[in-house]
Amino acid sequence: MASIYKHRSNKWVAVIRHAGCNTQSKSFLKFTDAKKWAAKAERENQSFRKYGKQHTLHEAIDRYETEYVPSLKSIKTARWELSFLKRHIDDKHLDAFEPVDVVAYRDKRLRNHVSGSSVNRELNTLSRIFEIARKDWQWTTLNPVRLISRPKNSKHRERRPAQAELNVLRMECQQTNNHSIWNMIELAVETGMRQGELLALSKDCVNLNARIAYLSDTKNGESRNVPLTLRACDILSAQMTHHHSDRVFPRWSSGDGFRSTFKRICQRAGIVNLRFHDFRHEAASRFFEMGLNQFQVAAITGHKSLQSLHRYTHIKTEHLVDLI
Repeated sequence: MASIYKHRSNKWVAVIRHAGCNTQSKSFLKFTDAKKWAAKAERENQSFRKYGKQHTLHEAIDRYETEYVPSLKSIKTARWELSFLKRHIDDKHLDAFEPVDVVAYRDKRLRNHVSGSSVNRELNTLSRIFEIARKDWQWTTLNPVRLISRPKNSKHRERRPAQAELNVLRMECQQTNNHSIWNMIELAVETGMRQGELLALSKDCVNLNARIAYLSDTKNGESRNVPLTLRACDILSAQMTHHHSDRVFPRWSSGDGFRSTFKRICQRAGIVNLRFHDFRHEAASRFFEMGLNQFQVAAITGHKSLQSLHRYTHIKTEHLVDLI
């Protein structure tokens, strides 16, 4: 058990001794700090003696990555998230984690100007790991993530690129010989396809005669056929005859490389706060402005719920005026 005494250096020293365990000691300037540390260390030791070998958070993350991540749709994204958690959260015994530890992580991320929605996604992943460790592996008895308050989710993004911005982007891509970038932008606006779907699109999945692009690998885990406008067919035809690769856009081997190129083009063009995903917003909004109903638009974009589709739709007021 713990003992606290005052050292000749005028510091308070807390010492914990237990049979079969290494002696722990730490010095403090204040008696109250020594007492708090001793109480916390005692709780950790009691948990260790009760449950035997203690597993740490990093062990749980590694096992989760091995056993559960391969079944997820976005494996690469999931592995990146786990790697991030391991770098930014201390590796402690699972039963030694307390809500205050999770609160410290939450507040640190918010202070770094990370959005509430992003922080909540990270906390969701951490909570799932704790729940699996608690229910399936019996590695812990508590999920501290469930005991804290969550930040508010960020306001849904409503950015639509203006036609003037599209014109500037087109000129910048032409002047810098980034024709593939502009082709991807135009296709995203014409079809509502995601960046990853365009990068993964293969030539044998494009039927220009039927005007359909078949996507076998989508974010929600389901395949879909995307109808192609005449303009989309012209873009794809030109893009596919430009090279001999099986992929329509073979220039980039990863989304990171494409994002870097797109960011540089936006900076040179003087366009701020524009993401490639905003072109998907633009496409969904245009589909509604054309007169398509929500079920038809969902079939094109691949949204599984109308609530999700609503977040991507920002119809311009002048089109509503024309309708009424």
